[in-house]
Amino acid sequence: MLSIAWKDLLILAKDRNALIGAFLLPIVFIVVYLGVSGLSAGGGGGDEPAQGETRRLPLAVVNNDPGGAIAVALVEELGGRANVAVTEIPSEADARARLESKEIERILVIPAGFSADVAAGRPVALTLENNSLDRGTNEAVLMAVAGVTSQMSLEQQIVASLQQLGEMQRANPSFDPATSAELAVPIARRQFEESRGRPLVTVARAQPASLGQGEQVEVSGVQIGVPGFTVLFIFLTAQITARSIYDERKMGTFRRLMASPLGKWRMLAGKLIPNFLVVCLQVVFLFAAGMLVLPLIGLDALHLGNDVAAVVLLVLAVALCCTSLGLLIAAVARTEAQIGGISGLVLWVLAFLGGCFIPLFLINESMATLGQVTPHYWAVTGFYDLLTRGQGLAAILDSIAVLLAFSAVFFIVGAWRFEFER
Repeated sequence: MLSIAWKDLLILAKDRNALIGAFLLPIVFIVVYLGVSGLSAGGGGGDEPAQGETRRLPLAVVNNDPGGAIAVALVEELGGRANVAVTEIPSEADARARLESKEIERILVIPAGFSADVAAGRPVALTLENNSLDRGTNEAVLMAVAGVTSQMSLEQQIVASLQQLGEMQRANPSFDPATSAELAVPIARRQFEESRGRPLVTVARAQPASLGQGEQVEVSGVQIGVPGFTVLFIFLTAQITARSIYDERKMGTFRRLMASPLGKWRMLAGKLIPNFLVVCLQVVFLFAAGMLVLPLIGLDALHLGNDVAAVVLLVLAVALCCTSLGLLIAAVARTEAQIGGISGLVLWVLAFLGGCFIPLFLINESMATLGQVTPHYWAVTGFYDLLTRGQGLAAILDSIAVLLAFSAVFFIVGAWRFEFER
C-alpha cells in the first residue's frame, strides 16, 4: 500500500503541470485577486471620486449623549471634516440592525455621559464598528475620528492645567503672578505625560456579528483571499486521484495491481494517500507563502489566528474530504474529458457558490444558504473563523463535522460505484 502511494508521489513530482497548478497558480490567482479587488495592503475598494472632488467617507454616528455639549461638538467637528460624511442615527439598535444588514458600512457610538466624563478628566472610549473589508477606508475614518478626539483631549488638558494653576493661586494669597508661567509649563507637561499613558478619549474598533467576534485579527484582502483560493485549489486536487486511477486503467497496470496479493481495498487506499498528503502540503505551502512571500511584494502578511492546533485539525478534515471526493470522481468519470473538464467545471462552480471568490457573509443570506450545500463553504467558513475572526476550535466544530459528513458520503458512494474490474 505504501509502495503504491510512494510510486504515485514520485510520478506526481515529475508532473510539472500538476505541480504548477497545485502550488504556483494559486499564488498568481491570489495576487491578481487582491490587485483587481482593491483589497491589497493599504488599498481601498469602492468608487473613486471624480477628478477634482474629495471623496467623503460615510460614517453613521449614534450619539447616546445628545444633551452633552462636548458630544455635540464632536459630531459637528466630524461633520466639518472634508473627507467624512456624517449621518446621525438616533437609535443604537436601529444603527446596529442596519450595519448587520449591510445597509451602512460603519457606525461610531458615543456613550452616554461622554461630555461629563471628558469634562471631569475621566477616560472614555468611543466605539467604531466596521462591516467593511475596505481597509484603506476604515483606516481613513479611524484617523479622522482620532484626529478630532485628540484635538478635544488637548483642549481639555490645557483647560485642566489652567484650572489647576487658578486653584493654586486662590489657595495662596501671597502667590506672585510673575511665577505663573514658570508653574504653568511643568503643570501642562505633567498633564500631557499622563495623557500619553492614559488617553482621555480612545477609539475602540469592533466588528458586527456578521464578521464574528472574539479576539480580532486585522481584516485584510490577504486574510480573505489566501484561505478562499487555498480551498478552491485543494479541491481541484481531487482530480489527481481520479486521473491517477484512469491512467493506471488506460495503461493496464491497474489490472496487474488487482492481481497482486495486496487486496483491492488496500490497493485503493494506496491510491488515495497521495491526494491526502498533497492537500496537506498545498495548505502548508500556500499559507507559508501568505506569511512570508506576499509581504515581500508589498501585501499584508497572512496571520494564522489564535489557535494553530484548530487550523491543523481543519486542514486534516478538508484533506480527507478532498481525498474522498477524488474517489467519487474516479468512480463516476468514464473518460479523461470527464475527469479534467466536466469535473473541473463542477468544482469551479461549487467553489463560487461556496464563497471561495467572495465571502458569502458580504453578499446576502440566500447565497449563503445555497452555499451551505457545498463542502467548500464549510472549509472556507472554518478558515475565516480561525484566521480572520480570531476564533478557536469551538467555533469550527460544526465545519469539521460537516466536512467529515461530506467525506463519509463521498467515500461510501464512491466505493459503492467504484468498478475494480473495469
